[in-house]
Amino acid sequence: MSDDVTNEIKNRLLLSTIVGRRTKITRKGRGDFMALCPFHSEKSPSFHVMDDRGAYYCFGCGEKGDVFSFVQKTENLSFREALEKLAGEAGVQLPAANPEAKAQAEKRQTLHEVLEAACTWYEAQLKTGAGQAARDYFARRGLSAATIKKFRLGFAPAANTQLKDALIARGIKDEMLVEAGLVRRPDDGRATYDYFRDRVTFPIMDPRGRVIAFGARTMGDAEPKYLNSPETALFKKGETLFNLHHARDPAYKAGRVVVCEGYMDVIALDQAGIPEAVAPLGTALTEPQIEALWRVAPEPTLCFDGDAAGQRAASRALDRALAILKPGHSLRFLTLPDKLDPDELIRRDGTAAMRALLEGAVPLIEYLWSRELAAADFATPERRAAFEARIGQLSRDITDTRVQAYYRDDLRARLRALMQPVRPARQRQQNRGPGRPGERRPWHDAPLGATQALRANQMARGQDMGVARVEGLLVLTLLRHPRLLNHVEHEVMDLHLTSPLLDRLRGELLRMPVGGADLDSEAVKGHLGAVGMADTVASLEQDSFLRTVEFTRTEAALDLVEEGWRHVLASHRRQTALRAELNEAKASYEASPTDAGIQRIQAIRDELTRIEAQVTSAGAEGGFSA
Repeated sequence: MSDDVTNEIKNRLLLSTIVGRRTKITRKGRGDFMALCPFHSEKSPSFHVMDDRGAYYCFGCGEKGDVFSFVQKTENLSFREALEKLAGEAGVQLPAANPEAKAQAEKRQTLHEVLEAACTWYEAQLKTGAGQAARDYFARRGLSAATIKKFRLGFAPAANTQLKDALIARGIKDEMLVEAGLVRRPDDGRATYDYFRDRVTFPIMDPRGRVIAFGARTMGDAEPKYLNSPETALFKKGETLFNLHHARDPAYKAGRVVVCEGYMDVIALDQAGIPEAVAPLGTALTEPQIEALWRVAPEPTLCFDGDAAGQRAASRALDRALAILKPGHSLRFLTLPDKLDPDELIRRDGTAAMRALLEGAVPLIEYLWSRELAAADFATPERRAAFEARIGQLSRDITDTRVQAYYRDDLRARLRALMQPVRPARQRQQNRGPGRPGERRPWHDAPLGATQALRANQMARGQDMGVARVEGLLVLTLLRHPRLLNHVEHEVMDLHLTSPLLDRLRGELLRMPVGGADLDSEAVKGHLGAVGMADTVASLEQDSFLRTVEFTRTEAALDLVEEGWRHVLASHRRQTALRAELNEAKASYEASPTDAGIQRIQAIRDELTRIEAQVTSAGAEGGFSA
């Protein structure tokens, strides 16, 4: 899609209006708003909406983008779907697609129409004489007429070609029924026949509420008990969640989405007044499904059955989520008692009991530790070492370095608390270090590594003045040249500062309409002083190094300021990567103290020192190199 079309849509729609449909929004200035973030739970607004730039940024969870990404994420749509929706709202005519894309779109639309016709037909069959057994089944499951209507439940008769014959009579071709997954073509050349027969049906919708497939269940004990449509051009099992179109808005309001195992669990929860429930479709929860859940709530609750199969499903979901965890986004786990499923528990104990259990769901870290502990064997030193290695590997599976570091620290603390009681008394005596009498060292520190451990800690502890200097330089430059934000705003949004004070100052800068021609450095400092940051500003201004850097001077040309700032930003990014690498090296050394580990830590520290020296030297000389 051309930039002209997307820009025209952005020009006709106010981002604040679109955001205001999802969350309470408050005006802070002309074209400038703050809101409660729709992407994570919070009590005070940190979601910044800038109509003049057509952009948003959350200071809490880091979500950022424009009107298209906002609609995509909050409504779980593809870019094309978001584009079509917003174009219609803005009154912008989209250009005709190329012939191939147009043909594909027309085919998908036709498949939607075919599946909608099938859904209507299944609903009608439920009301016929042949549908009595299906109505009795729903009655036994306690479903009301309103629930049956809301979820568009139906009945597929036992005859081999009843659906096929009915839709062909409406002019739908047999080949289209195959592509929609409604009929099956045998490999031996026989005629096609209905995919679902003698089952109750559950339409599966996309996030826009369009039928894309069906699930079906036998009314007795025949196998397979549940059957889903085959994958089609519209339906991908690993990317679809049952009931997401109904659950999305209630989940936003509740700040929670509940993930169950099956259709009936979801429907039972909805009927009991817990409508924020979804389910995967006969497969383990996948990474795309987890990402879709995170677009609805930051910590989805997995409510799988208390039996062995349910716990295996929860465990597989945990393993898949671990690698993609990110700040502010995780999972919670609920194991139902007595091997019950949600439907059974609600019927036995009531909705209040179900709500209480959901409130008590445990964080991912707790479920992970409990799972590993239940499978552990501590009978020998070798088995204890294997358990430690397993725990270490789990934290390394996390891709995000910040989340990984916190998990590593948490799990390491749990390991120390767990293993200390199982150490023999003689070993505890031997492991006493050279400090205070009787002081114990961590259980994994063997006598062999005493000198090496001291050297490693000396290198890894303390203030990293290079990082502080670079971060101060980045922020001071923005203070003295607020117009620079017009050129580097996205980079500032992505900036992660280790100093809480500097990070708060960065946030205040982003909240200000700093691009105004009448807003200069003194006006910015005045605002910062008014919000209690005068001391932080003064400390930056008085730093003997920072105030001498050539491009921070107020008289410096903006193009030279930007060039210098970007070079310092590159140094900061390199420092951030090295610090993450240093944390990993420290963890590896603590797990297995070696000379090679010391050398690796030293090499990383040397590189950090080199970057600090480069920044210091370049600042003094007035120039920076990439």
